[in-house]
Amino acid sequence: MSHTTLRHGRRAAAAGLIAVAALGLTACNGTKSDAAGSPAGSASAPAADSGGSGDGGNSGGTAGGSTDARTTAAGHRAHTGRGSHAGAGSAGGRCTTGGLQAGWGSEGGGIPDMKSDSQQTAAVWLKNTGKASCTLDGFPGVQLKSTDGTTWDLRRSAGKPAPVTLKPGARTRFTIELLPSTAKDDKKIEPAVVTVTPPNEKKSVTLKWPYGGAILDQSAATHPGTFVNPING
Repeated sequence: MSHTTLRHGRRAAAAGLIAVAALGLTACNGTKSDAAGSPAGSASAPAADSGGSGDGGNSGGTAGGSTDARTTAAGHRAHTGRGSHAGAGSAGGRCTTGGLQAGWGSEGGGIPDMKSDSQQTAAVWLKNTGKASCTLDGFPGVQLKSTDGTTWDLRRSAGKPAPVTLKPGARTRFTIELLPSTAKDDKKIEPAVVTVTPPNEKKSVTLKWPYGGAILDQSAATHPGTFVNPING
């Protein structure tokens, strides 16, 4: 065999080995790419809650933030209690004042101790008295009216509202954080009635203040220790 023929044969063999190696590399790369490109799973968001309990009727309203030096010293806390699930996902228009009943207290408590100087929580329940589901979304307007006629429109907390759909007869609630006053020299408001305006409504209902006692008057404060939380907040 000539040297030229032998050289061509070696080149052909080398080319064959390179082709096999390239094929193997392509297969490995293809497998890697498939593994990296496999789809990830997804999670669904939880449904909203609602609930509460009691019996009664209310009006008023404004906006803002909340917490002050005295509140912090007294242990300011954000109320996160929840009631039973009330028809989340059901179709329904906005709840109107004429289709709601209101009252004090709830299954989760919310009865303030007005003899304390620590921040307290009062709960107000709202019941759908209509024949169709309806939705509440946002903050109620809350106004305190004292025995001498002084009024105080409460500011809102930093809580984030979430829509609550109520079936006929179902209830939800909201809470009011209160800073009572027992000190003799404090400027105070002694509530006689509380008016509640449901979110996005103009008409109000009025509830008689049932707990007695006085609240520290911080009506001019930017961050008072008495404020209102969102519906079911």
